[in-house]
Amino acid sequence: MLARRVARNALYNSSATLIGNVSGLIITIFLARALGPENFGIYSLSISIAFLVLAFTDLGINQTLVRYVSDALSKGNLPLVRGYIRELGKLKLILTVATSLTIFLLSDFLAEYVFHSEAIATPLKIVSAFVLLRPVSGFLVGIFNGLNDFRANFVRSITYEFFRASSIIVLVSIGYSVIGAIIGFVIATLVSIMALMLLLFRQYRRYIFGLAERIDMKRVIRFTGYLTIGSIAWTVFAYVDSVMIGMFMPAEYVGYYRASYSIVGAVAGILSLPAVLFPVFVQLEGRNLKNAFNRVFKYSAMLAVPASFGLLAISREVILAVYGPDYLSALPVFWVLSFLILRSAVGFWAVIFNAKEKPEYPVRAVLIGMVMNVVLNYLMIPAFGIVGAALATLASNMAVWSILAYLSKREFGIFFSPSHIAKPVIASLVMLAFLISVTPVSIVEGVAMVVAGAAIYLAALYMVRGIDREDLVYFSRILGR
Repeated sequence: MLARRVARNALYNSSATLIGNVSGLIITIFLARALGPENFGIYSLSISIAFLVLAFTDLGINQTLVRYVSDALSKGNLPLVRGYIRELGKLKLILTVATSLTIFLLSDFLAEYVFHSEAIATPLKIVSAFVLLRPVSGFLVGIFNGLNDFRANFVRSITYEFFRASSIIVLVSIGYSVIGAIIGFVIATLVSIMALMLLLFRQYRRYIFGLAERIDMKRVIRFTGYLTIGSIAWTVFAYVDSVMIGMFMPAEYVGYYRASYSIVGAVAGILSLPAVLFPVFVQLEGRNLKNAFNRVFKYSAMLAVPASFGLLAISREVILAVYGPDYLSALPVFWVLSFLILRSAVGFWAVIFNAKEKPEYPVRAVLIGMVMNVVLNYLMIPAFGIVGAALATLASNMAVWSILAYLSKREFGIFFSPSHIAKPVIASLVMLAFLISVTPVSIVEGVAMVVAGAAIYLAALYMVRGIDREDLVYFSRILGR
């Protein structure tokens, strides 16, 4: 049953995401408190640069791998599966080595002339090792996902996060500060690669070894070419704000911004489903595709909308509890970025275009958004500081969502029902009114307030018929009851 397969993969992916986000949040909290705003800013800037340049090691290869391995597998063509894995693997290796070497050689130049801080030179050299290893891990996961197996996401997450957290905590505690924190990323990535390779060779040796069929590189290059631009654009979206803050403002402001972004990103990541739907959307057409999209959109909105409003309502309490009073300067940023959680409900359009071999559409939308983001950051950071960066990020994301929604309706006739957004918004406003009227004085009261707010939201959603008997029956079928 398709619903059960999606639910199973969603469970693996959500578990991996949950582990990653909880671990990442714990690490962020630990480092924010242990390093202080200035050193935490240097660490955040270094890691932001790492993930920014990682886009040049991917260039859409991972998603291309998932798309074509999934397609070859559906046809039962094992030699073709091997061909895609081997040829894309070679390309991945070349890009990874070149990018890692470049960041290592340019580290001193970037520190002195771009970020005007010698303190970032050594962290960038260590970042180059992380840039060398991280793409290998991602490519291995791509093989599993292309085979419609998302267990690897969980395996990588649990090994990577355990060793990342333990290494960072130990190294920073014994005095290695920012350097120790980044070395922790390198150690964790290396261990996760070994775990993934062991699982791959034990479970899927026949997909790696044996006769491989020549692949249609022209077809693959066309698909990868668009994803290359899209991969870079999406990565710029995620990290250019932090890097530009580092260019215009002292490092501690990068720390304030990333502190807020980490919490919002953790919540959004837990609620996200697009990755597990990609192999499924590849195999669906017509009305089946429309029905799958509408149902997933509805349920995602039911979670993402109240999460966004709820986080906004308790933002001050979250900042104080998580980071302490030294980070209250991040509060206005938190208010703005809370609405980025909505991308968990609107992140499916790009997946549909890529699944149907039309990556040019989301790429064009993302390019528009990327340029808009960079320009707005350039104009708004000097004028409004880190709040300007947050507004630029939110505005550019909303532009991309709107463009993709229009293109999806035009090309596939796929569009969400307005009620799928309106009803959760109405119920969330009722919940918000309750949350802002209550002031908890302890953690226990805060937890009780959140639970009560969730109950109020569900009751309001039921009253406006945002959830009905059909939904309950569907959930029961997924669970096998």
